[in-house]
Amino acid sequence: MQETVLGLSIGQITAYAAIANVLLASVLAGVTLYYAAHAKRQADASKEQVEASNRQADAAQRTLDILMKEKEQQARIDAFTVKFQLRAAAQMIDEWLGRIGSESPDLPDEIEILPASFNNTISNAERIDHMVAGYMGSAQHFVARAELDIRVMRDRDPRLGPQTAVIDGKTMESRARLKERAFKNLNTAKAKIAEANARLEAATAGSEVGQRASEPADQRA
Repeated sequence: MQETVLGLSIGQITAYAAIANVLLASVLAGVTLYYAAHAKRQADASKEQVEASNRQADAAQRTLDILMKEKEQQARIDAFTVKFQLRAAAQMIDEWLGRIGSESPDLPDEIEILPASFNNTISNAERIDHMVAGYMGSAQHFVARAELDIRVMRDRDPRLGPQTAVIDGKTMESRARLKERAFKNLNTAKAKIAEANARLEAATAGSEVGQRASEPADQRA
């Protein structure tokens, strides 16, 4: 008599077990394939994120390079502009020292000793070095005081120009005194210009900006 378990023969149980093993293996294979595909999608997504991050990093580096080049270019422009203005200011102060030093100076109606754009150039100097800008501002102050004295000289002496204003007690000083004070203020301004120039040289020493700013214009071309 054939043995049975739960109404099933040994052969039937073996067959059902084999079928169950096949089904279980299929399920496990499906689960494995699913997780493999999921892992691949995650890997692809991570790769895309890495590539996107690399592209962003490259774009950021290119932007930084552009900004650095613009900053270097602005630094060169600032150095050249300030250098030129300091040279022009020193020359114009020398010219005015010679003019008011003559026995009968011929003074124009407009008393402008510094270059017209000197004041605006102080902002260029500020980007290079605060002390350069400070010396330039101080020079401008002393020049303004000298200009006031020169205007009084011109207006008080009929030989120097038309008398355009009534002179009150505060401006009733001798011509020699006015000239002496104008000389003093202009020489002080000239010294401040020299200090600004020396500080500019020190602030840009060793850099491409400083080297090119010190070159003559024909060599920079």
